[in-house]
Amino acid sequence: MGETMLLGLEKSLQGMKRVEATGFSSEKTAADYFMEKEGILDEIGKSLGEVKGAADTEIEALKGTLKEMRQNLKGMAANPKELTRRELCHQLGKAIAAAWTGNLATLGELKCSPNLKSDNWNNPKDFQWTAEKGFQLTGTKAVIGEPMGNMATNEQFLINPIYETALMEDAAKQSVMMNLVRHRPMMGPSVFLPQRERGGVELKWLTAYGQKIDGSKPQGATRVELKAYTLAGFIPWYDEFEEDVFVDLGSIFIDEFTEAYAVEFDRQCLIANASPFTGAFNAPDLKQKTISGAAATALTYKDLREATLLVPAEERKDCRWFFHESVLAHVTGIVDANGRPIWRGPADGKPGSIDGYPYTESHILPQMGDIGTNTPFAIFMNPKRIVHGNRKGVEIKRFDATTESLEYGELFLRFRKRDGFLVTRSKGNMVTLKTGA
Repeated sequence: MGETMLLGLEKSLQGMKRVEATGFSSEKTAADYFMEKEGILDEIGKSLGEVKGAADTEIEALKGTLKEMRQNLKGMAANPKELTRRELCHQLGKAIAAAWTGNLATLGELKCSPNLKSDNWNNPKDFQWTAEKGFQLTGTKAVIGEPMGNMATNEQFLINPIYETALMEDAAKQSVMMNLVRHRPMMGPSVFLPQRERGGVELKWLTAYGQKIDGSKPQGATRVELKAYTLAGFIPWYDEFEEDVFVDLGSIFIDEFTEAYAVEFDRQCLIANASPFTGAFNAPDLKQKTISGAAATALTYKDLREATLLVPAEERKDCRWFFHESVLAHVTGIVDANGRPIWRGPADGKPGSIDGYPYTESHILPQMGDIGTNTPFAIFMNPKRIVHGNRKGVEIKRFDATTESLEYGELFLRFRKRDGFLVTRSKGNMVTLKTGA
């Protein structure tokens, strides 16, 4: 309404005679001119009042709509819909089937995103899906809203970050280290972390006015590099993706991924030997406590006590033991000098302890029957000294270019994730138990 009225007023203004500068041929002409002009101006004033009233009404209506949308958004943020286990498996299975068959529409609806073939993976936030234009870049990589063109040749996709979070939560339940170590988000393939030893600040007492302050150079932090590499796994698959098996597809992927990833996570934290990371057992400058015998069965209370005392008290309070469950079975029978067991089982919601320190069992550590001579088999440390670098993104891809595919028709679903591991401050803060020569 307002636009039509303004157009009419504009035409009236254009038709007004502008002869003030040249004068009028008669008084009647002048009177008619000014009467016409006054009428038009009165009409403009009335019309602008109506336009303002209409605009105010529309603006108030918009304000009300915005307020309602804000309230709804707050309610959704405060009470987000939580996926049930079955819903999660169904949606993840549907995404896997869509990635396998190249169904871009389904992938877009499930908030998955294409991962272009480059060293730096795409950020899912840089993509949006519309039914009219398909996948579009929304970040600074291209003009906003620009279609990505033909995506038929792309076979690798990043799953919805919500699914990734659920996968990591499941993996944490199977891993003994994931809930103990320190996690660091990584935006790039490498990040430098400050590593400061205790005593970095030097203090000086002044006992007299005007006393000279001796110069000192505080010990600064050293920089250690945390690198992230790509971890890939292959899950044997079958080429049946009907809607009634989406739940099963998602469940299989979750089980296979979390079981394999949890074991590898613990291995990199504890026993990895430069492949490509170094675990705590092989960290440099470790202190070692050699027990009194060449076999692990010679382990005594004195060995355990002396090992813990090798770690400074301020560090020791946050340390715990790590060993195989078969070693724990032996430790439960060890008594102190007064004949009291040093092992306390979990009770009243408290974790078990050995000589007052908590412990963690891991089946990837050396077990009792396999521990040879001159071999480390247990470690006492603060697990927070292990830093896990987490680069977001879990990629899935159909992988059929294998010998098994040609000979047996067996297909694989490849998944990839990027992680980094770094043991920090191992010098003087970690100690291993090892058998004698």
